[in-house]
Amino acid sequence: MKIPIDIRVRVERISADLSRRGEERPEIEDFTVSGTMKKTKGGVRIEYTEDEHQTTTTIDTFEDEMVTINRVGPINSNMVFADGRSYTCIYNTGFLPIQMRIRTKSLDNSLTIDGGKLDIAYTVEIVGNLAERSHLTFSVSPDISIIKS
Repeated sequence: MKIPIDIRVRVERISADLSRRGEERPEIEDFTVSGTMKKTKGGVRIEYTEDEHQTTTTIDTFEDEMVTINRVGPINSNMVFADGRSYTCIYNTGFLPIQMRIRTKSLDNSLTIDGGKLDIAYTVEIVGNLAERSHLTFSVSPDISIIKS
């Protein structure tokens, strides 16, 4: 059964730009979106659509402390996160796919069917070079319309 939820998404991203060393300021995205959550065999699945980008994001958590994030839309990506581990992932730009190396620096997951938080710090490498450092946070709570007093 899918439960309606509210999701606050916060992304802090610092692109690797050698010409600006020491002047690094994160690019920050912070938005709230409605979605759904359901219990799965190994954890929870969250799904939401960003209307302005026409992109659907699916987040799956697993008991072994692994998280996958799949984005489908004009640009597709599939990322895998596990604390202290690296995975090769694909980012499809629409012209050609790019192979990325995602290195998870930390992963804190307190998501349950009642809500919670998913916090991931990671780096992205392309062709062995650091492309960006990112910090991604999903704060999830039941949609206020389903809360009964």
